[in-house]
Amino acid sequence: MIVSCPSCATRYLIDPTALGGEGRTVRCAKCSHTWREQPPADMPKRIDILPPDSEPRPIPFGSNLPALVARRKRANRLGWIAVAAAIVIIIIAVILARGPIVDVWPPAEKLYTAVGLGADEIDTSELEFQNVVREQMVEGGVPILIIRGQIFNAADSERAIPAIRIGLMDAANTELRHWTFAAEQSELPGESSTDFETRLVSPPEGAVSLRISFAGDEEN
Repeated sequence: MIVSCPSCATRYLIDPTALGGEGRTVRCAKCSHTWREQPPADMPKRIDILPPDSEPRPIPFGSNLPALVARRKRANRLGWIAVAAAIVIIIIAVILARGPIVDVWPPAEKLYTAVGLGADEIDTSELEFQNVVREQMVEGGVPILIIRGQIFNAADSERAIPAIRIGLMDAANTELRHWTFAAEQSELPGESSTDFETRLVSPPEGAVSLRISFAGDEEN
């Protein structure tokens, strides 16, 4: 940039950035005249870039610019919510499926007990199985085993009825298969009875007898 002294017309070559954005006072080295020199009109102006806000601000009404959305933060939040929901669902499923899990893997009972989810002990000393009948039929070419009977409460007070366990035994008294199911009533008044019935599709071959008991009890 060339600057001329207004008094003696002496010319100087200077860097326009030395004048700053608002101009500055300069002095002629020849005649000592001073004046205020402004920067050129086409000189680039300094722009201060502010750090972005932590949260996006909405665009004013009437603007044709799209609003900014914090997608990454929202995606992370939704991901953690999904993980937490999956963990809760798994825990609930494990609690509700306690019976089948213990039947398939008996040592699991110790794990349930260790975390305070062990089964409450139910007094079955005065609960009796009566009139147990075993029947077999075929439906659509598929054999079906039907077991029905009654549970009698010999006590003079109400008793809770735990799940019923059926085991199918072979001639050597080896259990071939077992399953559990609930009676028609979960509680039974004193000196009264309730019916039960269960069906098994395609029972194992070689089963000649059955063992019936309450889940968790020794053989009745």
